[in-house]
Amino acid sequence: MKNLHKKQLRLSRRGFWLVCALLVCLRLALTSFQQAYTWVGGAPLDDELMFRAAQNITAGEWLGAYDYLTLSKAMFFPVWLALLHALHLPYLVAGAALWCGAALLAAFAFSPLWRKKRPEQGRVLTLALFAALAFLPSSWAAYTLRVYRDNIFPALCLYFFAGMAGMALRAVFEKDKPLWPWLAAAGAGLACGYLDREDAGLFLLPFAAAATVIVAVVLVGKRRWKALAEQVIPYAMLGVGVLTFCTLNYTHYGVFALSDFSEGSFAAAMGAMMRVDTDSDKPYLSVPADAREKIYEAVPELKPIAYWLEEDAQMENDFRDPGLDDYRAGSFYWAIRRAAQYEGIYADAQTAANYWQTVADKINAACDAGTLPSRTGKRVATSQPITAAYVPATLAETWNGFRHVLGFRDCAPYEALRSIGTDDDIAAWSGYLHCGFNAAANAGEDTPYYSPYQRAVFAVMQGWAWVYGVVLTVCVFCAVVFQLMKLLSCLRKKCMAETVVPWLLLFGIFGIALLRCAMIAFVEVSSFGIGTSTMYLAPVHPLLVLYVFAGLFLYGRPISAKRKDNA
Repeated sequence: MKNLHKKQLRLSRRGFWLVCALLVCLRLALTSFQQAYTWVGGAPLDDELMFRAAQNITAGEWLGAYDYLTLSKAMFFPVWLALLHALHLPYLVAGAALWCGAALLAAFAFSPLWRKKRPEQGRVLTLALFAALAFLPSSWAAYTLRVYRDNIFPALCLYFFAGMAGMALRAVFEKDKPLWPWLAAAGAGLACGYLDREDAGLFLLPFAAAATVIVAVVLVGKRRWKALAEQVIPYAMLGVGVLTFCTLNYTHYGVFALSDFSEGSFAAAMGAMMRVDTDSDKPYLSVPADAREKIYEAVPELKPIAYWLEEDAQMENDFRDPGLDDYRAGSFYWAIRRAAQYEGIYADAQTAANYWQTVADKINAACDAGTLPSRTGKRVATSQPITAAYVPATLAETWNGFRHVLGFRDCAPYEALRSIGTDDDIAAWSGYLHCGFNAAANAGEDTPYYSPYQRAVFAVMQGWAWVYGVVLTVCVFCAVVFQLMKLLSCLRKKCMAETVVPWLLLFGIFGIALLRCAMIAFVEVSSFGIGTSTMYLAPVHPLLVLYVFAGLFLYGRPISAKRKDNA
């Protein structure tokens, strides 16, 4: 045993930080081989919206002139782009650095689990977890090469989860350590993530609430009143962030809201339209053609918009699904907003808000009176109503998404499509973001040119992703089995907080990973129909790595542990 103990890997404090720095440099070096991707004129709702808003922030004009897109999405990402521009930091490398920071924070967050190890051995485990997260294939996948908010969203989520986990574990195992730094980290991730994507609240807040309640019980039992009061820090930071953005939007546009799309009168109008019953049984349709015809008759204010939706060739080309010969749910709300723009409804925010509220009120009144056939109650939402009909398809797609994550599918470190835009367009994007784009083409082809060095690096990265996927799949299965075995053991005897809290933490991490898969699955089967997407599932990958690493460390040797206990 003594010889075996001597052979265990150890790291001094200086050695830890040296290897950590080398790993960060290697991770950033890999990203330096990558090139960003854009399609100027082809992504007005996504990449171009973010880029335009960032330029306006740089010019001191907040999000720019008001139109149907200005407040349609959460807008933290343009702030990030403007910050990088001001600091002259390259877009892709800065995103990779942000990810490395989140990975390092997460590694330290879980370090109390190996507190009984010698410090030199504990550093090895911390470094191993950091490396596993820093070199996660999903963190360099092609979606990160777009100039879009999902470039940083997984990192922001990881900051949040790391902060909450670090706080919970220290509340149990390190009673003399302050909790507020971890709560502040969680608050930063929560606030920035919430302001980066509209669906972040559904993903992050349930975990935050559960963690707060569990830790509060522990702190009350230990009479740590100051630490208990500090639990409000993440929510206070979220409130400050939301209040700041709402105030800026009110100052510039007269709308005290984060978005005039997912909340407020437009969401009320969309919810009202989706109330109207339909004879159509086609998938993905929220307001089918027959329902729209009924609505046009009941609400005269919508008749000018009807021309654009039903007769304009360009609108149909941009948003209508030729296979369904109608607008999918994920396209209809953009189409009707653009149609309203053409009719001058988005001349200013107040005019738009009043218009959509009138539409919502008239449709709801007609549904309540029976003038319009109704299939649901009153709703304020842009998403499809959840019905039993979606359950089988959602469960199947949840499983598909989970397998997609386990295998690191669609994680190629390059974009197979070439950036589209004039030379001036590409120069403007490249100059603002301080990074290159894959606009050069292979001779005689319309595919992006990558140098032999780039292709060699990409091949190594893809090979790593394949190996990682196999290992992660096996380890997730083992971690689930071992954790369930631990549960059975705990049910047979009384367990202390030191045992229960880590178990609940890992259960919560795995549960939230599945929740994210289910959320995206529902949107896919009800509205999008675009196929399983790594971009939307990317926050799940690091959660599974944390679950596997901590789960196998804690519960990975249940048989040998039992023998030791019985000895």
